[in-house]
Amino acid sequence: MIKTETRTLQLQFADAAGGKVTYAVKNPSQDLNKAAVEAAAKTVIDSKVFETENGFIDTLKESRVVTHTVDVLE
Repeated sequence: MIKTETRTLQLQFADAAGGKVTYAVKNPSQDLNKAAVEAAAKTVIDSKVFETENGFIDTLKESRVVTHTVDVLE
């Protein structure tokens, strides 16, 4: 059996009106921690590079690492 595993960091942000948007980063660092994610998210929010129909994102609502494992049957 061949096994492959992929990891994705999902960051869910909200704008001032409460609208939510999720961005995904493939293959995040293995030693990722909450403090590092929150610091990076603050930089993204402060830079105002992402805008929704209701304005710029202003809050990190949730962050999570999703692991997807595929077992190929031979």
